[in-house]
Amino acid sequence: MNVPRIGLELARLWTVGSAGGINAIVDDRDQAEDPYMSKISARRQSAREAGAEEYEKKYADILHAAACVFREVGYEAATVDEIARRAGLDRASLYYYFKGKKQLFREMIGEATAGNVMMAEKIAASQQRPRDKLRNLIIGIFESYERHYPYLYVYLQEDMARLAQDQSDWSKEIASLNTRFNNAVTSIVQEGLDTGDFSPIGGAKIIVAGVVGMCNWSHRWYRVDGPLAARQIAECFATMVLGGLEA
Repeated sequence: MNVPRIGLELARLWTVGSAGGINAIVDDRDQAEDPYMSKISARRQSAREAGAEEYEKKYADILHAAACVFREVGYEAATVDEIARRAGLDRASLYYYFKGKKQLFREMIGEATAGNVMMAEKIAASQQRPRDKLRNLIIGIFESYERHYPYLYVYLQEDMARLAQDQSDWSKEIASLNTRFNNAVTSIVQEGLDTGDFSPIGGAKIIVAGVVGMCNWSHRWYRVDGPLAARQIAECFATMVLGGLEA
């Protein structure tokens, strides 16, 4: 699958706002209306109805263990044995929950990715001024980085061009989400240019690429236990961006 370069850059911003994010901008009804989120919700509902609270807890523990291993050594070097060890399981027990590390990788980013898209679309469709939309988008991005840490940073550090060559149904769903996110973010910036809220210092695509790149690079240095909270970083970045775009 060939994904445009700008699309790949925007894909890395999928780490934004799942349900309960900025001002609860994505609610349960929104999740039910989105095909990808519906699949996840159906699986979880089935588990709850079966009284599988312990299953869900162990499922989450394994995901976290996998994220830590992927973060430390990368996807290619990670082994199922090490992930199982970190989760306090043997290899055979891990396979009861996941088929392998590919499924682990997909599960850890899938829900947050879909949530990011819905968050961006909600902001883009709102009645806020373009400046407020862009600020809230950046805040939502960093709130999601914090909420989903380190899952989404694992995604950022992997080779996106290589992952884009995956021809599975999952990859097609992600490509579709990428297009939706791309359209939402670009529409926010384009609206600001059209209304005169933003100075015409460049086209919408180059401005979006700059914002995306700035946020993405935080995967190299941001830590949830660092000196600044995600919200503080987001406010700083938003102020810089909007200051540069003042008409």
